[in-house]
Amino acid sequence: MNIKYTFTLLSLMLLSTACSTMKVSSEYDHHYDFSQIKSFQWIAGPADILNEKDTYINEDIQKALNIELEKLNMQHVSNTSKADMQIAYYVKLREELEYTDSARQDERDFSGGFVFNRDSKNWSYEEREPDINIYAVEIGTLTVLAYDTKSGRRIWRGNLQTKIDRSKPEKEQQERIRTAAEKLLSRFPSKP
Repeated sequence: MNIKYTFTLLSLMLLSTACSTMKVSSEYDHHYDFSQIKSFQWIAGPADILNEKDTYINEDIQKALNIELEKLNMQHVSNTSKADMQIAYYVKLREELEYTDSARQDERDFSGGFVFNRDSKNWSYEEREPDINIYAVEIGTLTVLAYDTKSGRRIWRGNLQTKIDRSKPEKEQQERIRTAAEKLLSRFPSKP
C-alpha cells in the first residue's frame, strides 16, 4: 500500500475519532425564515447562568464561532438596529469520574496467581480482580443561543459536549475549539 495513502487514511481516522467525542444537539423554530438572516450581533448570555461558578466565556470560542457564522454568509455587526439575529453563548464545566479496566487482553484474562507469603514462607494461589483505573475528566458544554432581533424570540439553540484536556499544547486546544465551532454550527438551519 502506498505510504502517502496510508498516512492520509490514518490522519482521517484520528480526526474522525477526535470529533466523535463531541456530542452535538440542536433545536430550532421550524416556522422561522432563516433565509432572512444576513447579520448577527453578540449579546451577553443569560445573567443567572453566567453568574454561576462553573460557567465561563472564552474569547477564542467567540472568534471560532464568528468564522463559522461568516461561512454561512452572515456579517458581524455591533449595532442592534443592523442585526437580524442576536447570539449569546456560554460554557459550563463539570468533572466526571471515568473508569477503565486493564488495557491489555492478557491482563484482563488473568484473574489470579501464585503469591509468596513472607511470614509463612509458603506459596499460595490467590484470586484477584482485574485492575480498574479511575480518573477525573473535565467535561465542557458549549451552548449557543440565537434570537430574532425584532421579536426577541429564540430561533435556535445548539449544544456541544466534549472532554477538555488542558494538558494538550495550546495549538491543539485552539484546533479543537475550531472543530467544535464548525461541528456545532453545522447544525444551524440551512438557508434555502
